[in-house]
Amino acid sequence: MEGQKAIRIHSLVMQRDRIDTAFAEDELLRATLAVIPLDHLSEDRLGELMAANLHADELSRLQALEHSKRRQSFATGRLAAKLAIGAHHKGLDPRDVSIASGVFEQPVIAATSPGVGETGISISHSARYAAALAFHRAHPMGLDIDQPTRAEIEPVLSELTPEERRLLDDLELEEAAAATLIWVARESLAKTLTTGMMTPLSIYTPSSIERQEGVFVLRYRNFAQYRTLVWPGAQGWLGVTLPGRTQLDPSSVPWS
Repeated sequence: MEGQKAIRIHSLVMQRDRIDTAFAEDELLRATLAVIPLDHLSEDRLGELMAANLHADELSRLQALEHSKRRQSFATGRLAAKLAIGAHHKGLDPRDVSIASGVFEQPVIAATSPGVGETGISISHSARYAAALAFHRAHPMGLDIDQPTRAEIEPVLSELTPEERRLLDDLELEEAAAATLIWVARESLAKTLTTGMMTPLSIYTPSSIERQEGVFVLRYRNFAQYRTLVWPGAQGWLGVTLPGRTQLDPSSVPWS
């Protein structure tokens, strides 16, 4: 498969026992995930999709980037974001929406279309995938997708706290899987908090890790208001952080 046929769009519908905001529940508890398998996307098809989805400001910023690797990640990440936003807001022309960078380099939607300004966006890249998650800003979420290399895994293992090691030992995971689980969970939580990985890693230490029907669920010692779901995969692990009292059926995200 190539191009549009390979792109996956998932609509996530969540539940919460109580809604304490003025926003409509059907909008608040909805998110859209777009995943692009990069192996199935040719240069020609990428160019076509960029022209059909990127804002003029984004195309201009892309042209200003000097390094090819940075251009590739920017283009595919912005494309995933536009596909997620376009599916999240039916009838919207993605070219009317520009995604800028905030002071912490976090993606921020700049839009004039009604309702789009209330949308948050989280973007992630790996060697094989570009992905983005569109959600309501009143219901913060974060996304990460990755498959760390052996060189990246070793530092993660060496920096684990005794508490993290105990939790991972209880799961009986191989070292690479344990490091990837912690890596993806940290990144998705950091994106939700808009901290990036600029704080001591111990602050993201989980208080519990459970395996539920093949999906890992993490809760946190310092951020009890959030939890993270992590789906393992042969070519990449996917992590989504969301408010702790919000329920999301893991089976609504097909991932393997």
